[in-house]
Amino acid sequence: MEGRHEGEVLQVGVIGCGDLTHGKAWSEILASDGGKRYGMRPTRVWDRDLSAAKRLAEKVGAVVVARPEEAGQETAGVIVAEETPGAYLELARPMLRAGKRLFFNRPFAGSVADAQEIVRLAAAHGARVYSASALFHTRQAAPAREKLATLGGLRLFTVTGASSHLGFYLPHAVASMVSVLGTGVESVQALSLHRSPQDADNADAPVVAYVQYAAKSAVGPARGVVQMIGPGAEWYAFVVKMFGAKADADEVRLEVTYEHLLDEMAGFFRTGVEPIPHAVMLEKTAIYYAALRSAATGGKPVRLSDMGLAAPRKET
Repeated sequence: MEGRHEGEVLQVGVIGCGDLTHGKAWSEILASDGGKRYGMRPTRVWDRDLSAAKRLAEKVGAVVVARPEEAGQETAGVIVAEETPGAYLELARPMLRAGKRLFFNRPFAGSVADAQEIVRLAAAHGARVYSASALFHTRQAAPAREKLATLGGLRLFTVTGASSHLGFYLPHAVASMVSVLGTGVESVQALSLHRSPQDADNADAPVVAYVQYAAKSAVGPARGVVQMIGPGAEWYAFVVKMFGAKADADEVRLEVTYEHLLDEMAGFFRTGVEPIPHAVMLEKTAIYYAALRSAATGGKPVRLSDMGLAAPRKET
């Protein structure tokens, strides 16, 4: 990958750079000697915690801006990685209206409606948007997809990840599933998804969500579970296992790395070509929030058609 992103080093803005954010982690990578191959450099940073923004700016050689939209000034693009996805739409709105290129950390937005509004504003103003989990770009997905043809039709699957943090890691598990099986999910049912009374961002037990694909999807009416080990897991990986009518496939352990995501991000900021169709980003978002809605309603199945997915409307 050395030298792939040749030419002028891109200046990038970062919104959200506190200690737990990817904004901080990615900025430090891009500012390091090893990160030079991506051809991006964080130059303007913002965070609600001014001290966090100042610490990062000093470390990576950036300047702290007073308002989030100023991260988009004189930069090729902006990484929106604020810790709370519910804030993404309002943080990004001025830059979307200015036609900027924006990368949104997972899970893209604070709701399906917010995600659709981001896409609508982008279409109305010529902005470009991209959102992905690092697990969506895993290189193990392609050989796993090739195995689908040998199964005699996919019947069942499991996608398993570690950790208990819902906002951080359940979108990774969803991305792992979609990276291998594609889109076309019909419904999601939370069989086990209980938020900790002490910390609503974390589950207090293993997470299990039952997923049904539609008959017209690429994998047909496959069924499976997306699950997380829960509190106290001492390993970290994402594992896919597939079962068909004629055979099963060896489990696939998806690589966990920022490398491919940052590579895609660099290409996006440089060219404006969106690496993932809006429909795919929206469906991944809807799957995640359907699981949360199902849990909140006592485990009732939630159809993705009831999550409000619709074609973007023209801005009025």
